[in-house]
Amino acid sequence: MQALEPRETAELVPDLGEERHAEVIAALGDVLDPELDEPVTDMGFIESVTLRADDVEVVLRLPTYWCSANFAFLMATDMKAALEHLHWVRGATITLVDHFASKKINQGVSARKGFSEVFVGEAQTGLDDIRRVFGQKAFLGRQERLLRLLAERGGIEDALKLSMGGLRRLLDHDDQEIRSLALRYLGMRLHDGGSVQDDARAFTTLSGLPVSSATYADHLRAARRVRSAAEANAEMCRMYLSARKSHPAPGCRPEDREQEAEP
Repeated sequence: MQALEPRETAELVPDLGEERHAEVIAALGDVLDPELDEPVTDMGFIESVTLRADDVEVVLRLPTYWCSANFAFLMATDMKAALEHLHWVRGATITLVDHFASKKINQGVSARKGFSEVFVGEAQTGLDDIRRVFGQKAFLGRQERLLRLLAERGGIEDALKLSMGGLRRLLDHDDQEIRSLALRYLGMRLHDGGSVQDDARAFTTLSGLPVSSATYADHLRAARRVRSAAEANAEMCRMYLSARKSHPAPGCRPEDREQEAEP
C-alpha cells in the first residue's frame, strides 16, 4: 500500500495525528476502483490527506481528465462513507481534482446526493448497476486466481472439491500467497455465489452452481479473460497516472491550486 504523509496535522497531538492518519489510510484501503478491483490507495489515486482536528480532507486524482464520471463518483462516495465510519471523524471531505466533472462530483458527494440527481438527464446507468456488474467481474477474477493456484499445487479435482469450510481454513495456510488470495475470494464469495455453509462448494458460478470437472475449463477460460482485462486496465491506469504526475498540466500542480486558493 502506498504510504501517504499528512500535509497538515493542525490541532492534533503528534502521536494522535500519526495514529489517525494510519487509520484514514487503512479505511481508504478498503475502497476499490470498481473497474479494476484494486484499492484506491494501491493505485496511487490519493494525492493527499489532511487532518484538522476531527475533520479529514482527501484529494483524489484519477489517471486521466476523462476518467468515467460514474466510477469517479462511486469511488468518492465510498471514500467519504469509509472515513465517516471512523468513530472520531466528524466530517470527511473528498475533493476530486483535474477531472472534467470534478465540480459536479465534489458538490454532489458533499451534499450526499445520488448520481442521477447530480447528472440529471446524463446518467445512463445507476451506481447499483455498476456495482453489480463489476462485482461479478471481481468475483470471477478473484476466483480464477485462487482456483488456478490451488490446481497448480494439488490438482484441479481436489481444488474443485474445496468446501466453504476448507476455504475458510485456507486463511491459516502456511503459504502467504494462498492466504492472501483465499481472503480476497472469500470476501466476494460471502456475498455472491450461493450457500456459504461449511459443506457448500467454494467454487461456484455467478448463478451459485458448483464448478464441475466438466465445466471448469470453459468457466476458467472466461474468468481468466475477465481477470486479464482488469489487470491490463490497472497497469494502463498506473502508467497514465505516473505520466500525469510527472508532467502536470499548467495549473494542475498542488502548489498551483494552493496559490489559487489564497485570497
